[in-house]
Amino acid sequence: MIRVLVLILFFNYSFSQIGGNSTFEFLNLQTSPRINALGGYGANVLDSDPNLGLFNPALINYKMQSFLVINYINYHAGINYGSVLYTHNFKKINTPILFSLTYMDYGVFDEATDFGEVIGEFSASEYLFSSGFSKKIYILDSLRFFNFGINIKSAFSQLYFEKSFSFLSDISFAYHNENKRITSSFLIRNLGYQLIPYYSGNREKLPLEISLSISNRLLHMPFRWTFSLQHMEIMDLTFNNSSQSINSLNYNTDDGLGQKILRHCVFSGEFLISKNLNIRFGYNNRRRSEMVILDRKAMVGFAFGFGFKVNKFKFDYSRQFQHYSNPVNSIGITTNISSF
Repeated sequence: MIRVLVLILFFNYSFSQIGGNSTFEFLNLQTSPRINALGGYGANVLDSDPNLGLFNPALINYKMQSFLVINYINYHAGINYGSVLYTHNFKKINTPILFSLTYMDYGVFDEATDFGEVIGEFSASEYLFSSGFSKKIYILDSLRFFNFGINIKSAFSQLYFEKSFSFLSDISFAYHNENKRITSSFLIRNLGYQLIPYYSGNREKLPLEISLSISNRLLHMPFRWTFSLQHMEIMDLTFNNSSQSINSLNYNTDDGLGQKILRHCVFSGEFLISKNLNIRFGYNNRRRSEMVILDRKAMVGFAFGFGFKVNKFKFDYSRQFQHYSNPVNSIGITTNISSF
């Protein structure tokens, strides 16, 4: 296993760059309002939220039993996407299984000739089906243990007349210490292979990512913080952004060692006001560095949201500042089917 991970790290460090070098990029988008409010990287929590299990399969647990989740995001330029999740415990295998369906709808486009004559319409969409589970692989005592989790995923894409199909998996390990209220995880996302390329003989890479994170709930304050290191398979996440090298504005665009380290960092927190109300925020430094407009930085890279429960339903909302021009809103509804 160690040799495989070393080979993955070496291959991606040697040949990968960020952005535009892989297909099925919609796999990097998160449908969970909770995760979006936390900067795009979920907290390490063994609670009843199936969204966390979809992002990190080592967090799938029995508390998620019979929970149904529906998420919706109104994205940029009329694009929308969302997901449906459900967790069921199969007694024969004695472990909960998380099922999910994610879609990305790019809308309907006019089809025109080279001379601009409209001759029809076409659509573009992408889908992801996933099933996952977790198991305790090493138990130190009743309050300290290691989890192993895996999501098996199949992705389908239809762009105009071209179609593609990929098979992927997420693999993660988590360590939980109840006494110290700490949970940490190591996650490999979107490890897979494009079985059917858009064009014959032109097989493309998938958006592989390796991340490491830790979460801690404070003892004397209702607050949980999470620190994540994103894209550990790529040492240098900086690039020459021509839109940020305007000499007339006298901005220093030299990315030193500090900036190279910070682009891997995501910090987030949750105020646990009560069992029925949480307030969340997150900061993704890489997103801010890549998407900010130098003379209009505003809140780019930041995100916030909240979750509250009314009767048998939990509602989640987030607002991400991905760009100065248009924040992205996410909503989600969660309920326990067995409670009806």
